[in-house]
Amino acid sequence: MNRIAFTLALLLPGIAPAANRPVGDAFSDPQNPIRKIWNGARLDLWSLKKPVRTPPPGGLPASNPIDAFLLARLAENHLAFSPEADRRTLIRRLHFDLTGLPPSPAEIDAFVRDPSPRAYEELVDRLLASPRYGERWARHWLDVVRYADTNGHERDEFRPEMWRYRDYIIRALNEDKPYDRFIREQLAGDELLGGPPRIPAEADLLIATGFLRAGTHDSTASIFQEEKKARNELMADLVNTTGSAFLGLTFSCANCHDHKHDPISQADHFRFRAFFAAVQPRDDLPIDPVSVQESIKAHNAALDARIKASPKESEELKKQRRAFTTAHVMTDAGPSAGATHVFFQGDPNEPREEVQPGFLSVFDPAPAPLRTVPGPTTGRRLTLADWIASPDNPFTTRVLVNRLWQHHFGVPLFANPNDLGHAGPEPTHPALLDWLATEFIARGWSIKTMHRLMVTSAAYRQQSLSRPDASRVDPPNHLLWRQNPRRLDAETMRDTLLSVAGSLRPHDGGPPLWPPLPDEILRAQPGVLEGLEGKDSGRRQGWFPHSEDECDVRTIFLIQKRSVPLPFLQVFDLPDTTFSCARRDVTTVAPQALNLLNSGFTLRVATRFAGRVTQEAGPDPETRAAHAIRLALGRDPAQGEQEQAAAFLRTQGPASLPNLCRALLNLNEFVYID
Repeated sequence: MNRIAFTLALLLPGIAPAANRPVGDAFSDPQNPIRKIWNGARLDLWSLKKPVRTPPPGGLPASNPIDAFLLARLAENHLAFSPEADRRTLIRRLHFDLTGLPPSPAEIDAFVRDPSPRAYEELVDRLLASPRYGERWARHWLDVVRYADTNGHERDEFRPEMWRYRDYIIRALNEDKPYDRFIREQLAGDELLGGPPRIPAEADLLIATGFLRAGTHDSTASIFQEEKKARNELMADLVNTTGSAFLGLTFSCANCHDHKHDPISQADHFRFRAFFAAVQPRDDLPIDPVSVQESIKAHNAALDARIKASPKESEELKKQRRAFTTAHVMTDAGPSAGATHVFFQGDPNEPREEVQPGFLSVFDPAPAPLRTVPGPTTGRRLTLADWIASPDNPFTTRVLVNRLWQHHFGVPLFANPNDLGHAGPEPTHPALLDWLATEFIARGWSIKTMHRLMVTSAAYRQQSLSRPDASRVDPPNHLLWRQNPRRLDAETMRDTLLSVAGSLRPHDGGPPLWPPLPDEILRAQPGVLEGLEGKDSGRRQGWFPHSEDECDVRTIFLIQKRSVPLPFLQVFDLPDTTFSCARRDVTTVAPQALNLLNSGFTLRVATRFAGRVTQEAGPDPETRAAHAIRLALGRDPAQGEQEQAAAFLRTQGPASLPNLCRALLNLNEFVYID
């Protein structure tokens, strides 16, 4: 019997090892398949152990436990925190981190002048309560779940209802939905519901399963008799993305063979696949409350009766039919699922031994006991969701608090937020990571509570200036002796440009908006070209532009088409939406400067910015210069800046103010946040 067959035999129902007893975990049972495959190695991985709650170190000047952990490590290296940043820096840092938008000059002035000792905490609470918070942090989650509004592949058709999942994420974050519930809804919201929704909150349970639909889909598979291949790709994507997003595990490495680094067998990959074995995409499932569904049915039935009685009117009467509201959801095809087999070297044409749904064999190689759920589903996905969202799962909370930390401090506590395995370095502050993971559960899985804990720490409020004493000891700033300056990401940069220009339009969700793009960009993509020429048979492969002004909304509400990323955003490191993106690249390349200086979008924004300055500051050059600097940089002009800018306005003619505005928008001080 080969190694895979032997391992799988242990996992099949009715087969037990000697003494007819269940196989235990790999840490204690020599019969565990993971222990056998790797001869007992690889079990020392830190992330396999449940987080241990260590009390924050004492004897340090720290009211926030985060600071106690960090100061203890700094003290070991004869270092301390940098001084607190000034209030102007703090309000800008908080606004960008929590809402993705800059504060107005009036908001900055009010905060700087507020003498209250609770002014900072009150600002944090106000920003967390803002609807803009959900729009900002939804973008981070959409990166993780590989969200886009189109199918990808050759045709890259538009998914007209995918935006409902995007808006669900915004709502869930704004409501501070407990993270364990957030997990269950996205993996198995339909199994939590068990029937038609009665209220909008129950419709969200169906919409949340858009997580399972957010990957790519090749609609040409049936044409080339590749349905089996397409199904295999769907199953692999669901396992890989679920593993990366919620567990920080690279299941993709175990699709074709046992994991090269971590104690995950190929059987584990397919045991996870078995949880999704019955899934079926649905685009026709009504999400209206059941009372609305009944009203629609009654309305349409009455119309059908009239059509039957008066066939001559059926041209007209059919136009009055009402449609159900639908979304791109995932549910099970029925209460049972077909068999799941391990594929030899990952080839779907080479099925081998059957496996049952199961969790990681390193913990328990037995089949998972499945949940019984109402409705025509298997309960398999809810079983998996319950395991992922369990307080006993060693991965889930570590992954989430690390993602939050990464966005607040510029670097994560463990380097690859999607991989807690042997390939990545260990956490820089393991005791702090485990304390945060356990604190997250203790505080009811509240994401906003963890934001508040992190951003009210002294560590977060530090200056970002470099210090020779500390940089000699810790050049990469692993010990967090200062805050890390960060460049605005692509969406925040675009949103900030519009905000400073006074052009950012209010928008609360709904179908995505399509900015106009040059013909040469659109026609360079064959699938889009086919749509533009009317050769896509109604598959919506083309581009459906709105006016430029209509599209001056937050970038999260713009179309995200896999084959045609928006050019201004693409140069600022938009991620590939084919896979989960845990951490965006931050590159410095010439096209970034060229786009920020000369793109049509920037020129239009600079002109709008100049118009705002003219309207609000009047004709005086000194006043105009000072106001433009305040709007763009959130501060008063430094010595000499106002005079130089005013002299430029006086001598350079009618285009001088738009050019000054464009120059301000290209400063490092605009692009980077201290």
